Amino acid sequence: MNELQNRYIRNQILSTPLKLDQELTHKDKKFNKRSDYDNIIKYIDDFLEGENINRFLVLPGLRDVGKTTLLFQIYDYLLNKKGISSQDILYFSCDRFKKIGDVDIFSVVNSYLETYHNSIIETLSKPVFILVDEAQYDKDWALNGKLIFDGSKNIFMIFSGSSALKLSHNPDAARRLLNIPIYPLTYSQHLKLKYGDFKNDISNPLIQMIFDGNIYDVNELERRIINIYSNFSNYNIYEWKNFLEFGGFPSSFYQNTNDITKKIVNMVDKVVTTDMTNIEGINNDTQYLAFQILNFFAFQNPGEVSKGSISNHFDAKIALVTKVLDILEKTQLIFHIEPFTSSVKRTTKPYEYFFATSSLKHNLILNIGNATFEDETAYMGKLLETYVASSFHDLDNKSQMNYKIYYDDSKKKSSEKNVDFIVQRGLEKPIPIEVSCGKKNKSQIKRAINTYNSPHGIIISNTTSNIVKEDNIIYLPPETFAFM
Repeated sequence: MNELQNRYIRNQILSTPLKLDQELTHKDKKFNKRSDYDNIIKYIDDFLEGENINRFLVLPGLRDVGKTTLLFQIYDYLLNKKGISSQDILYFSCDRFKKIGDVDIFSVVNSYLETYHNSIIETLSKPVFILVDEAQYDKDWALNGKLIFDGSKNIFMIFSGSSALKLSHNPDAARRLLNIPIYPLTYSQHLKLKYGDFKNDISNPLIQMIFDGNIYDVNELERRIINIYSNFSNYNIYEWKNFLEFGGFPSSFYQNTNDITKKIVNMVDKVVTTDMTNIEGINNDTQYLAFQILNFFAFQNPGEVSKGSISNHFDAKIALVTKVLDILEKTQLIFHIEPFTSSVKRTTKPYEYFFATSSLKHNLILNIGNATFEDETAYMGKLLETYVASSFHDLDNKSQMNYKIYYDDSKKKSSEKNVDFIVQRGLEKPIPIEVSCGKKNKSQIKRAINTYNSPHGIIISNTTSNIVKEDNIIYLPPETFAFM
């Protein structure tokens, strides 16, 4: 095993620099970089300048969101921008290592240092970089990362992995690691990767406008958006619709829709049948229930769902339903939002569940049935609602400010409907959000503004191509909102 391990390490040191072009280009065109890249590079630069606190980064995320490409881009940055020797950078994937024996990241790093630096972890005297893909295949990844972190301040580590459950929730390394979840692409990231890099100086003003209700700079905001689109060559006018149905994953840029559907469905299958097998107490019955619940959510209209109703629907124990939902959330396939009510009442109320990206919902439906079984406008509205929910959910997870999204749980007459969402920044007044494709009645948003004593409300709708404010209601085009 030791000889096989050393041979593999040697092969990685020699071959990784030679693989950069094929890993980072398509048809001789170099991949653009997502915003997470800039975030990670900042920590690397700080490390090279002597900062040694944030030197253990963990990148959990769904399969196929681009984590491996991100690691190769970081390798390329170290090698070609910072002039780091290839012998001072070790990239390896734990799923490949598993084919030659038990995976032990600590052992691999020690062997690498002995061979290439005549050192052990504790005596290393120069900076080195360890980039580990599919880290969850080492069942002790967190403990091994902790031991390496504690053993040397000269090692910068990045662990990525598809199983967000194991990578995000492990106490052994919690105080050492910096968790940077890699989410499916937002629309602005999608445009950046597909059509060309641009500075998204629209996001912060949009967030400010949504929460402050100030549209004074709206003309400048829309001018910037027009300028971004004007620099794209071969732009597809159906790009927004295509994104809602098939976007979120970089591989979708180079495949037809049938292949995208197969790839997304296959990814979901692997999360349930492979990633979930690493969890104690998971068996075939549990996996089957996970598939049932995912398909149930795919066809269901957005709305509150109690665990009891799911339990009755599938004739499964509530404890098992609770466990499966918790696992599916931790794998980042789905997330939940809670009702906007007091914290005490919130624990007794059902949740609303959404997919991490609208394309998950769409392609699971395509795989089972027909996505056009209803009015297309209403159907696209459901995909848009999923995208809006995921945008605010991701904003809360990525930002240092507390951004929360809830569903509207206010009491109503049988003839009235609640708005789709309530969003809140910190302890500020809540802002009601209504989402639609097609004309929308203002009565719901007006009632919500009065109910919650909100300064204004937002309607995200394709009925307008510009940002418009009428009284205390802001109308926001979906493609504009997507730059948030």
